[in-house]
Amino acid sequence: MKYKLLALSLITLAFQASSLPTHSGSTTPNTSSKTALTPLTAQSPVPLNSYGAVDLNANVPLSAQVIPKPANFTDPTVNSLSMIFAKSVPIPPNLNAKSYILMDANTGAVIAANNPNERLAPASLTKLMLLYITEQELAKNQIHLDDLVTVQPVAWATGGSRMFLKPGDQVAVRDLISGIIVDSGNDAAVTLALHLAGTQDAMVNMMNQQAVELGMTNTHFSDVMGLPVPNHYSTAYDLALLAKAIITQYPQDIGWYGQKWFVYKGIKQPNFNKLLFIYPYALGLKTGSTSSAGYSLVSAAQMPGRSMELVGVVLNTPSGDDSAADSKALLTYGFNFFTDLKIYSAGQILDNPKVYGGKDQTSPVGPKEDINITIPTNLSSNLTANLKLQPNLQAPLVQNQIVGSIDISLANQTPALPIQSTPAVILKDNPVGNMFRKIHDQVSSWF
Repeated sequence: MKYKLLALSLITLAFQASSLPTHSGSTTPNTSSKTALTPLTAQSPVPLNSYGAVDLNANVPLSAQVIPKPANFTDPTVNSLSMIFAKSVPIPPNLNAKSYILMDANTGAVIAANNPNERLAPASLTKLMLLYITEQELAKNQIHLDDLVTVQPVAWATGGSRMFLKPGDQVAVRDLISGIIVDSGNDAAVTLALHLAGTQDAMVNMMNQQAVELGMTNTHFSDVMGLPVPNHYSTAYDLALLAKAIITQYPQDIGWYGQKWFVYKGIKQPNFNKLLFIYPYALGLKTGSTSSAGYSLVSAAQMPGRSMELVGVVLNTPSGDDSAADSKALLTYGFNFFTDLKIYSAGQILDNPKVYGGKDQTSPVGPKEDINITIPTNLSSNLTANLKLQPNLQAPLVQNQIVGSIDISLANQTPALPIQSTPAVILKDNPVGNMFRKIHDQVSSWF
């Protein structure tokens, strides 16, 4: 009997050891791969294990994950403020990352960047798109935080970092979200993807559609969680666009991404995002790492009393500590030397130009949306705004019709340095007036 108990204890210890949380490579259920022994390429299908889950042990080479850009492909133009104002601000920090970008989430301005359009394997940063779509579905009441989702064997059999779900478990959507953000759980990601879209393939299709809508032209997803698979890549710039969308469209949910710990069924795991533990202004977001992708982090931060929210993306650093330290340095640079300002509010009347032949003699003109800019802090007092309108405005005019531009520039430059140009629009309909008004305006135009 003692020998039987000892054997059982050893089996239990072996199972516990196999279940220890790791970011990208914890041991998974014993499966046999369906992947052919031929070398994997970018055109190969996603390798699956015997459960139909993405095969962690397929050894997909980086050359198959990140495909070259077509010869006629044009990268997005990224002009960083640190380069534009190189004479007015210090140089950005020297980071130990293959690619990085720092963006103002409110304005979309890029403050600093290095190789922002280089395609790289995103690893678990992939899950940000899954979470973004989840937020969309929650906002539309298609799903709810308290919905209970049944864990399928394919989720349990997905390798890598995990929430430690078991087949048949009933898990609330809110817990799956936390398990994805904090634990980077691949089992949680597959479970949530199946709940949202029915199949992983359908979820991947939704993710790629959203990437197109967000302008992520250098991104393609092939799985829902970021395990190495063929034709799966993104860039620092594209991931910044995704983070910007999450922050600005769903500000009420930003607290999810800042959780330092998550406990599920007695298992307490720390967030892989070490920035949360070393930088007081960090709001969170997501880490990602595999042996081929290195350690990456998409971060967000905001300082008390500041309107500016910053997004930092550092890709392919040597360690999780490096990704956190580099992100902290990048965010600190942005807060120390840049600020964002609201120049005008949406609908603010900037002028009432004369309108010929209209029901009203004048029409209010201003911006359709808020005008916000990001600028070096030491130059913020030198801004000027100039309203340029089309001459001789004629009725009818309709609301939001563009009739000119609002040009922001730095006045202490010779010549003045253009900063931003925004359409000036009609703020109120002005239909054609009666015959008396038309005759009066026609006569007035002769003098």
